[in-house]
Amino acid sequence: MIRRRHSSSPSAPVFRRRWMNVDAFLRLILMLCLAGMVNGAQAQTGNQSADLSGEAAASSQEARSSTGMRVQRIGLIDIDGVIRASKGTARVRELLDEQRQLFQAEFAARETALQESERRLIAQRDTLSETEFARQLSEFEAEVATIQKEIQYRREAIDIAFQEAQENLRRIALEIVTDVAREMRLDFVLERESVLIFVPRFNISDEVLRRLDERTKDVRIEVTNTDKPADE
Repeated sequence: MIRRRHSSSPSAPVFRRRWMNVDAFLRLILMLCLAGMVNGAQAQTGNQSADLSGEAAASSQEARSSTGMRVQRIGLIDIDGVIRASKGTARVRELLDEQRQLFQAEFAARETALQESERRLIAQRDTLSETEFARQLSEFEAEVATIQKEIQYRREAIDIAFQEAQENLRRIALEIVTDVAREMRLDFVLERESVLIFVPRFNISDEVLRRLDERTKDVRIEVTNTDKPADE
């Protein structure tokens, strides 16, 4: 009687069932991994979209801010050149030259009188006593000092009058610059000296000069000098 030898390996059906269980388990793990990758990709896409939305909002805010600060129209003005070339400055110079000539003629006459007094005093040097000569010499020197102070004061008064007239013309010119800038809708008006190269149409100096001459053509400019000494 022949006995059948039992095999140590599992039977075929049992092996197939176990293999199918392992295969199902691997598929489940694979599906879970794929699901995690999809969810991660979706989350990353959402974060990128949020970042892009934030950047877009920031860019929009920056664009609005830059639009409010944007400079589109610029004007240039040579304010010192306008003042020098104005007819008002020419009239001031003419008036002050007249004042200067008047006081020079006046003090020339007084200087001549002083020279005559000096010659008489020198001629009487030997006939006058020391005390009388010293007194007359002191009076002569005091008169000379007074005239010198008056001359200095007149010159200073003329210079001050010219400066005040220039300041008034500058004030009027700046008012005109403001008017021109408003009419031309300029965002900036810069000093000509601060710009090296520019397009000539940006220069509003000629227009400001024209209006300044028109506005000051009937202005009366007066210079008042007194005989107040310079040190009082």
